[in-house]
Amino acid sequence: MTGKLWHITRAVGVLAIGLGMMDAAHATYSSNQGTNCGGGGTTNSNCDTWTFNNTTTNKQGGITATATGWANTYGSANVQLESAYITLNGNSGLGVRNNDCTGFPNCNSGTSGKDTNEGNSPEHAIDNNGRTDSILFSFTDKVNLTSFAAGWVQTDSDFTVMAYTGSGTPDLALQSYSGLLSNGWSLIGNFLAGSSTGAHDFANNTYSSYWLIGALNTVVAGNLSTQAGNDYFKLISLAGCTCANAPPGTPGCSSGGGGVPEPGTLLLMGAGLLGLTRFNARRVMRIAI
Repeated sequence: MTGKLWHITRAVGVLAIGLGMMDAAHATYSSNQGTNCGGGGTTNSNCDTWTFNNTTTNKQGGITATATGWANTYGSANVQLESAYITLNGNSGLGVRNNDCTGFPNCNSGTSGKDTNEGNSPEHAIDNNGRTDSILFSFTDKVNLTSFAAGWVQTDSDFTVMAYTGSGTPDLALQSYSGLLSNGWSLIGNFLAGSSTGAHDFANNTYSSYWLIGALNTVVAGNLSTQAGNDYFKLISLAGCTCANAPPGTPGCSSGGGGVPEPGTLLLMGAGLLGLTRFNARRVMRIAI
């Protein structure tokens, strides 16, 4: 009876050591998370930076980001969203030219109700002068964006960030900014960023394949009338972490974030089970003898 108890004690000890190593591996893996990714450019090995230099797509960490422009320019009430044009402005980043502009780059057609300055500086940027411009970033997998870099700013660069947390694929066409929160979108926040280029941080814990970043939006975000003046900026890059590098158990991630064990974890688990198997085999052999 004493020998049997000894074998059981040793087996449990080996398994406990293996599990302890697994926990340690998870603790080490998680300890690097939660870091703000540095304003659109990051040195954090667990994060990626998607740069949009004269392009509307970029691939990093196996995930492609695609930018499309949107603005509330549809119809006489000027409340519904309509697709807009992305402007590529050299090394300064992405801007938005909404559909009120009919003669780009000189949009002063004089047509009643049109924004005649839309194609000219500073309204070739992401702005909220008359119409509110946004860029929808669609990713091929879920990411946690935490910052972007502005390559050009005039006057101010306050901004609004939203992430799609509903089911399926979002369709912005003919929706209104005020209706987004009841159609699967979550407000990450409204951020005051000043007149400087560079880091524009919005640290959060949301993972999504769809992110909407625009000039400060008084329609979707409630009463922000205390923020005087218009915002104009161009976005050069995004930074964030993918689900592959998310902490185990991260909500919204089916892999990396706890859905699939790391190779090292599988090895440790296998070693523990092998140890149990060998102890059990020894025990059977001794009983047979």
